[in-house]
Amino acid sequence: MLRALSAMLVLVGVALAAAPAPAQDPVIVDITVKGNKNLNTEWVITSSGLKVGVPVTQSSLDDAKRKLLQTQLFGANRVDDPDEAVRISATVDAAGAHVTIEVEENDVVKGINISGSGPIPAKAIRDLMQTKEGLVLNLGTLSRDATAIQDFYASKGYMAVVSSDLAMPNGILEVPIIVAKVDDVKITGLHKTKPYVITREMKLKKGEFYNSETFRKDYYRIFNTDLFADVSPAIVPKSPGLVDITLNVEEKRSGNVAVFIGYSSRNSLVGGAEIVESNFMGRGQGIGLRWDTGGLANRNSLEATFTEPWLDSRHTSLSVSAYDKTVYRFAQSIYSTTGTTTTDDSDYYEIRTGAQATLSRPFGEAYRGSIGLRFDNVKLPALNLNPDDAAALQKGPLIAASLRMTHNTRDIDLDPSSGGYEVYSLDIGRADLEPIVTGGTQVGIVRGVVNFQKLQIDARRYLSLQGPRKDPKDRRTTLALRLAGGTTTGTAPFFEQYFVGGAETLRGYIEDRFWGKNMVMASAEVRAPLAPSLTGVVFVDAADAWGGPYGGVRFSGFVQHKGFSPSVGFGIGLRVVTPIGPIRIDQGFGSEGGRTHFSIGHVF
Repeated sequence: MLRALSAMLVLVGVALAAAPAPAQDPVIVDITVKGNKNLNTEWVITSSGLKVGVPVTQSSLDDAKRKLLQTQLFGANRVDDPDEAVRISATVDAAGAHVTIEVEENDVVKGINISGSGPIPAKAIRDLMQTKEGLVLNLGTLSRDATAIQDFYASKGYMAVVSSDLAMPNGILEVPIIVAKVDDVKITGLHKTKPYVITREMKLKKGEFYNSETFRKDYYRIFNTDLFADVSPAIVPKSPGLVDITLNVEEKRSGNVAVFIGYSSRNSLVGGAEIVESNFMGRGQGIGLRWDTGGLANRNSLEATFTEPWLDSRHTSLSVSAYDKTVYRFAQSIYSTTGTTTTDDSDYYEIRTGAQATLSRPFGEAYRGSIGLRFDNVKLPALNLNPDDAAALQKGPLIAASLRMTHNTRDIDLDPSSGGYEVYSLDIGRADLEPIVTGGTQVGIVRGVVNFQKLQIDARRYLSLQGPRKDPKDRRTTLALRLAGGTTTGTAPFFEQYFVGGAETLRGYIEDRFWGKNMVMASAEVRAPLAPSLTGVVFVDAADAWGGPYGGVRFSGFVQHKGFSPSVGFGIGLRVVTPIGPIRIDQGFGSEGGRTHFSIGHVF
């Protein structure tokens, strides 16, 4: 038995000795690169991940091919089968594995030709690209360049794509860009307004490159005509390179007829009528006719106005008016601190008969210049005042030329929430003054022909406290600021001085409370939406007018002062949007008490 067991062990040992050892992967002994012309051989080997002395398998060869293809430096010339641009094989002998890498590298970029760049210079596109001349074309880099180009156009407001027709004949990389143009502008919802009233406000025309920022400004300009209650735009891409613009509009009621009558202990019975049309015959023209009667002067007043916003293709506008009207300069009777007056013959008012015309034209995107001419023949009643106070009363013809330059960056002119508005103005006037005869005596310290110049600056800023307005219909809580100043050189008639006080300048004080040859005023308002057609306002005003040749004259118990001495008013108010326009109600408080002011629109 022992012999049998021993024999079996011997057989097992023989069998084990005869069995082959487990097979081992061959080791790479050398790597050969073929087909590379510009790419360094060592770079190809390193990028493949293969190394001499490392075992090789079919899996490792496939992984090496994947790594080389991922460099995007191969396959551009094999559009149908780019994977075949890299082939890796291995032969095994007693020494080990011999690896061969065959590549078909992309061509070298000898030049770059940008076509169709449109509004952006081709050089700017070339500078943006990471693909450079003298290097082997990298498809990955080229793809990232295409994305960067499209993003760059989008950042400038354009719609653009890099065409798929990329090619590189003879080493010249052709990069075709398609920038979208406006194919058509459609307007719906018009009943009265002529289409050109809208399209003339637009910089974007058929055939122009579409730009979102340009269209945003066009959109706001259309709103600023104040002819439309709503404008809803739609931008519809039709095909690569073409877009349609559709504007769905809702027209405002442009015509108003008002008849009014009233009575007060001061003005007695007053009445009148007014006709206003802001879109005459659908052309965007404005006409107005106003008639007033009664009041302290007990006379009829007439005023006719006409505005043509587009006199020519350069957006020259014309505004003309003719009038024979009564101007009540102060909010209450004038009386002297010495002498006796009666309410029948001591109330100050001016009768102005004349006309004025203004031409204006834009300069650039935000500037507009204007020139105007005004003629007035001013008459005053023979008031029962003592000679010292009556010395400022004058009458006579006046002619004045005006030069204006405005800078307007407001988003919505009638209800701004951002931007600014500045006015720089110069008035040059000449008057032939006659004194008023009162009590059989001629009074007046300024007589005869006088020349004067008035220089004024008015700057306004608007800051949204809730971020930028995204749409003209958005309403924002806004901080509104204003600073204005003016001065007069030469000798101006009393009725051409700066007047401060009342609803438009210094709330909480009577109209024209302060007067003089110099003026400074500042205002701040916080405007907060309370309801769709209601805005609440908190305000503070500071202003003064002073100096000039009429020192010592007392009107309504107030004397014109010589030095700068500002007064402050503050209060609250409401802005109500109505079919006939925005109504303003302010309750102001100052050092002389409080006053309620009614007017139209914002103060500034």
